[in-house]
Amino acid sequence: MCSVVLVWLAVFFAASASAQSGTALSDGLTNQENQPGKEMQNAIVSPGTGQDEVIAQRIEPTQAFVLDTTDDFQISQKCSAGVLDEKTCKLHWDLALGQLGEFLGIETGWNLATNYWVRKLTFHGHFVQDYFQAVEGFSFSRWDDDNPVYDDYLGHPMMGAIAMDIYIQNDPRGKSLELQNTKAYWHSRLRALLWSAIYSAQWKLGPISEASFGNSGGRGWFYDPSDHKRTNGTGTVGLVVTPIGGWIWNMAEDSLDEHVIAHLEGKSNNPLYRFSIQILNPCRAFSNLLRFKAPWYRDSRPVRRSFEVRIP
Repeated sequence: MCSVVLVWLAVFFAASASAQSGTALSDGLTNQENQPGKEMQNAIVSPGTGQDEVIAQRIEPTQAFVLDTTDDFQISQKCSAGVLDEKTCKLHWDLALGQLGEFLGIETGWNLATNYWVRKLTFHGHFVQDYFQAVEGFSFSRWDDDNPVYDDYLGHPMMGAIAMDIYIQNDPRGKSLELQNTKAYWHSRLRALLWSAIYSAQWKLGPISEASFGNSGGRGWFYDPSDHKRTNGTGTVGLVVTPIGGWIWNMAEDSLDEHVIAHLEGKSNNPLYRFSIQILNPCRAFSNLLRFKAPWYRDSRPVRRSFEVRIP
């Protein structure tokens, strides 16, 4: 599901980026590695002193871009250092909950669109009564929920990682921090882990969940001939693997982003190339789309020629 959405939006971003001017835009932030060379190339003689005066010529960014990117980065760095007040550094709840709602809507819509039994059990019966029956029937004493292995141990960790990314990208105290062994970094990721655990519980037992849309756990116990055992389709595996697996996945993406993607993204400004290397950070790329930014966008560093959709 995530791959289909990402591919479709990548084409959109690529087409939009290619329609821009062919000049070497730098999003208002030039690559610092190239600065010394640019300054020496643009050195001229000052008529007042007769000495060489280095003048670096650059493309001025728009005021909106500077406010949206540079200030956010500086504020985040100061928040992580504990310099700014708590009110300035608090989580952007409206944005975080809005993006989480988008993600929840996509997941619920996917289940309804692709699973006949989810549609049947959702729209044929008493919705509220069936929901409470499903919550009551959830099997907390059983680990396996009778879902495919790739669903439990791949899909759910990715879901947990996306939930963590949504928290991190809206938390001024942690959004600009890359993988590092510091108190600020670990506190940021532990807060995101708690956020992911709450989302996982909501997905299994909340008002918009597998219990309400699909009546998971409310159908009673039945025999599954494929596994040769009785099940009611519920178990604690999702409640545990989603946040813990998502935390591990998030750490892995942080490491790959810092040590691999950061080096690869400097090789080309082509938007399709930038999108292709996001296969190493699929959850972060998807969470970027939820806030209407390019998959390759980063809060911790400038990525040249990044294209984003701006909503007034």
